[in-house]
Amino acid sequence: MSDEFIQKLLLEHSEVQSVEWQSDDVILISRKRYSSFYAAILKQKLVEAEHVERFLSSPVSVVANFPKIGKWTGPAIDQCEANGKAWGQWGVLLRAINTEAPETAENPEIAFSRQALRQHNRVQAVTFAFDHLLLIHHQNGTTLRVALLYEYDLTGVDLRRAWDNLGEFDVLLKTNPNGSIMPDAYEVSEALGTKVFGIKDTLGYLARGKF
Repeated sequence: MSDEFIQKLLLEHSEVQSVEWQSDDVILISRKRYSSFYAAILKQKLVEAEHVERFLSSPVSVVANFPKIGKWTGPAIDQCEANGKAWGQWGVLLRAINTEAPETAENPEIAFSRQALRQHNRVQAVTFAFDHLLLIHHQNGTTLRVALLYEYDLTGVDLRRAWDNLGEFDVLLKTNPNGSIMPDAYEVSEALGTKVFGIKDTLGYLARGKF
Protein backbone atom coordinates (compact mmCIF):
# COMPACT_ATOMS: atom_id res chain seq x y z
CA MET A 1 0.00 0.00 0.00
CA SER A 2 1.17 3.53 -0.68
CA ASP A 3 1.96 6.05 2.04
CA GLU A 4 -0.89 8.12 0.63
CA PHE A 5 -3.31 5.33 1.45
CA ILE A 6 -2.00 5.06 5.03
CA GLN A 7 -2.19 8.82 5.38
CA LYS A 8 -5.79 8.78 4.17
CA LEU A 9 -6.71 6.13 6.75
CA LEU A 10 -5.13 8.12 9.55
CA LEU A 11 -6.79 11.38 8.54
CA GLU A 12 -10.15 9.62 8.65
CA HIS A 13 -9.63 8.96 12.37
CA SER A 14 -11.84 11.32 14.37
CA GLU A 15 -9.01 12.26 16.77
CA VAL A 16 -6.33 12.97 14.15
CA GLN A 17 -5.72 16.62 13.35
CA SER A 18 -2.86 16.20 10.86
CA VAL A 19 -0.09 13.83 9.81
CA GLU A 20 3.40 14.59 8.57
CA TRP A 21 5.80 12.03 7.14
CA GLN A 22 9.30 12.35 8.60
CA SER A 23 10.72 9.59 6.41
CA ASP A 24 9.48 6.63 4.38
CA ASP A 25 8.33 4.83 7.54
CA VAL A 26 8.07 7.39 10.36
CA ILE A 27 5.09 9.69 10.70
CA LEU A 28 4.21 12.47 13.13
CA ILE A 29 0.57 12.26 14.19
CA SER A 30 -1.01 15.42 15.61
CA ARG A 31 -4.10 14.80 17.73
CA LYS A 32 -7.05 16.91 18.80
CA ARG A 33 -7.18 15.97 22.49
CA TYR A 34 -3.66 14.81 23.25
CA SER A 35 -0.11 15.73 22.30
CA SER A 36 1.48 14.65 19.03
CA PHE A 37 3.53 11.47 18.78
CA TYR A 38 5.77 9.66 16.32
CA ALA A 39 4.89 6.25 14.90
CA ALA A 40 6.92 3.88 12.76
CA ILE A 41 4.95 1.96 10.17
CA LEU A 42 6.35 -1.32 8.89
CA LYS A 43 5.08 -3.40 6.00
CA GLN A 44 6.38 -6.87 6.82
CA LYS A 45 4.83 -10.31 6.66
CA LEU A 46 7.10 -11.23 9.57
CA VAL A 47 8.47 -8.53 11.87
CA GLU A 48 11.89 -9.50 13.18
CA ALA A 49 14.28 -7.76 15.58
CA GLU A 50 16.28 -6.23 12.73
CA HIS A 51 13.16 -4.40 11.53
CA VAL A 52 12.65 -2.53 14.82
CA GLU A 53 16.24 -1.92 15.97
CA ARG A 54 16.65 1.49 14.35
CA PHE A 55 13.55 2.85 16.11
CA LEU A 56 14.56 1.84 19.63
CA SER A 57 16.63 4.92 20.44
CA SER A 58 14.36 7.27 18.48
CA PRO A 59 11.36 9.32 19.72
CA VAL A 60 8.99 6.83 18.10
CA SER A 61 6.26 5.76 20.57
CA VAL A 62 4.57 3.06 18.48
CA VAL A 63 5.88 0.54 15.97
CA ALA A 64 2.95 -0.69 13.89
CA ASN A 65 2.91 -3.30 11.15
CA PHE A 66 0.44 -2.48 8.44
CA PRO A 67 -0.44 -5.82 6.78
CA LYS A 68 -3.29 -7.46 8.68
CA ILE A 69 -1.73 -10.86 7.98
CA GLY A 70 1.66 -9.86 9.39
CA LYS A 71 3.22 -11.59 12.41
CA TRP A 72 5.64 -10.42 15.08
CA THR A 73 8.52 -12.58 16.32
CA GLY A 74 9.33 -12.84 19.99
CA PRO A 75 12.71 -11.05 19.70
CA ALA A 76 11.09 -8.07 17.91
CA ILE A 77 8.43 -7.83 20.64
CA ASP A 78 11.07 -8.10 23.37
CA GLN A 79 13.11 -5.29 21.81
CA CYS A 80 10.10 -2.97 21.67
CA GLU A 81 8.99 -3.70 25.22
CA ALA A 82 12.49 -3.32 26.65
CA ASN A 83 12.67 0.14 25.10
CA GLY A 84 9.19 1.37 25.97
CA LYS A 85 7.66 1.14 22.50
CA ALA A 86 4.12 -0.02 21.81
CA TRP A 87 4.04 -2.71 19.13
CA GLY A 88 1.48 -4.55 17.06
CA GLN A 89 -0.65 -4.51 13.95
CA TRP A 90 -2.60 -1.54 12.59
CA GLY A 91 -5.26 -1.74 15.32
CA VAL A 92 -2.67 -0.96 18.00
CA LEU A 93 -1.77 2.30 16.25
CA LEU A 94 -5.46 3.24 16.11
CA ARG A 95 -5.73 2.53 19.85
CA ALA A 96 -2.61 4.59 20.49
CA ILE A 97 -4.25 7.61 18.86
CA ASN A 98 -7.02 7.42 21.48
CA THR A 99 -4.56 6.92 24.35
CA GLU A 100 -2.94 9.80 26.22
CA ALA A 101 0.31 7.81 26.49
CA PRO A 102 0.52 6.10 23.07
CA GLU A 103 3.52 3.98 24.07
CA THR A 104 1.21 2.04 26.42
CA ALA A 105 -1.23 0.92 23.69
CA GLU A 106 -1.78 -2.84 23.42
CA ASN A 107 -3.78 -5.43 21.56
CA PRO A 108 -6.38 -6.24 24.27
CA GLU A 109 -6.80 -9.84 23.13
CA ILE A 110 -3.10 -10.57 23.57
CA ALA A 111 -2.71 -8.43 26.69
CA PHE A 112 -5.60 -10.06 28.58
CA SER A 113 -4.51 -13.62 27.78
CA ARG A 114 -0.90 -12.88 28.60
CA GLN A 115 -1.79 -11.30 31.94
CA ALA A 116 -4.15 -14.10 32.96
CA LEU A 117 -1.55 -16.75 32.14
CA ARG A 118 1.34 -14.87 33.74
CA GLN A 119 -0.57 -14.40 36.99
CA HIS A 120 -1.30 -18.12 37.36
CA ASN A 121 0.41 -19.40 40.51
CA ARG A 122 1.96 -22.35 38.68
CA VAL A 123 3.40 -20.26 35.84
CA GLN A 124 6.93 -18.95 36.26
CA ALA A 125 7.06 -16.79 33.12
CA VAL A 126 5.29 -16.06 29.84
CA THR A 127 7.34 -15.18 26.76
CA PHE A 128 6.59 -14.78 23.07
CA ALA A 129 7.46 -17.10 20.21
CA PHE A 130 5.17 -14.99 18.00
CA ASP A 131 2.56 -12.39 18.87
CA HIS A 132 -0.14 -15.09 18.87
CA LEU A 133 2.02 -17.93 20.20
CA LEU A 134 3.01 -17.72 23.86
CA LEU A 135 5.57 -19.84 25.67
CA ILE A 136 4.30 -20.76 29.12
CA HIS A 137 7.14 -21.72 31.48
CA HIS A 138 5.43 -23.97 34.01
CA GLN A 139 6.45 -24.69 37.57
CA ASN A 140 6.89 -28.39 36.73
CA GLY A 141 9.70 -27.57 34.27
CA THR A 142 7.59 -27.89 31.12
CA THR A 143 7.32 -25.14 28.52
CA LEU A 144 3.94 -25.13 26.80
CA ARG A 145 3.31 -23.48 23.43
CA VAL A 146 -0.08 -21.76 23.69
CA ALA A 147 -1.61 -20.35 20.50
CA LEU A 148 -4.15 -17.51 20.70
CA LEU A 149 -7.05 -17.43 18.26
CA TYR A 150 -9.94 -14.98 18.27
CA GLU A 151 -12.90 -16.72 16.67
CA TYR A 152 -16.60 -16.64 17.60
CA ASP A 153 -17.27 -20.29 16.77
CA LEU A 154 -13.93 -22.08 16.64
CA THR A 155 -13.85 -24.86 14.02
CA GLY A 156 -11.48 -27.60 12.99
CA VAL A 157 -10.56 -25.55 9.92
CA ASP A 158 -9.57 -22.65 12.19
CA LEU A 159 -7.42 -25.00 14.24
CA ARG A 160 -5.60 -26.40 11.21
CA ARG A 161 -5.07 -22.89 9.82
CA ALA A 162 -3.50 -21.80 13.12
CA TRP A 163 -1.27 -24.89 13.07
CA ASP A 164 -0.04 -23.98 9.59
CA ASN A 165 0.44 -20.32 10.48
CA LEU A 166 2.08 -20.64 13.91
CA GLY A 167 3.60 -24.10 13.84
CA GLU A 168 2.95 -26.82 16.40
CA PHE A 169 1.39 -25.88 19.72
CA ASP A 170 0.31 -27.70 22.87
CA VAL A 171 -2.83 -25.68 23.56
CA LEU A 172 -5.03 -23.49 21.42
CA LEU A 173 -6.66 -20.81 23.56
CA LYS A 174 -9.92 -19.45 22.16
CA THR A 175 -9.63 -15.81 23.18
CA ASN A 176 -13.12 -14.71 22.18
CA PRO A 177 -15.28 -15.19 25.30
CA ASN A 178 -18.39 -15.45 23.12
CA GLY A 179 -19.42 -18.26 20.81
CA SER A 180 -18.40 -21.91 21.09
CA ILE A 181 -15.72 -24.46 20.40
CA MET A 182 -17.31 -26.63 17.72
CA PRO A 183 -17.24 -30.45 17.90
CA ASP A 184 -14.97 -30.76 14.85
CA ALA A 185 -12.39 -28.53 16.57
CA TYR A 186 -12.08 -31.14 19.33
CA GLU A 187 -11.74 -33.87 16.70
CA VAL A 188 -8.97 -32.00 14.92
CA SER A 189 -7.18 -31.19 18.18
CA GLU A 190 -7.13 -34.89 19.04
CA ALA A 191 -5.74 -35.73 15.61
CA LEU A 192 -3.01 -33.12 16.02
CA GLY A 193 -2.22 -34.17 19.57
CA THR A 194 -3.08 -30.80 21.06
CA LYS A 195 -5.72 -29.28 23.36
CA VAL A 196 -8.30 -26.60 22.67
CA PHE A 197 -9.74 -24.55 25.55
CA GLY A 198 -11.26 -21.24 26.57
CA ILE A 199 -9.39 -19.21 29.19
CA LYS A 200 -11.05 -20.87 32.21
CA ASP A 201 -10.19 -24.40 31.08
CA THR A 202 -6.68 -23.32 30.08
CA LEU A 203 -6.06 -22.05 33.61
CA GLY A 204 -7.46 -25.31 35.02
CA TYR A 205 -5.15 -27.30 32.74
CA LEU A 206 -2.17 -25.31 34.04
CA ALA A 207 -3.30 -25.89 37.63
CA ARG A 208 -3.35 -29.66 37.16
CA GLY A 209 0.10 -29.58 35.58
CA LYS A 210 -0.24 -33.02 33.97
CA PHE A 211 0.93 -32.51 30.41
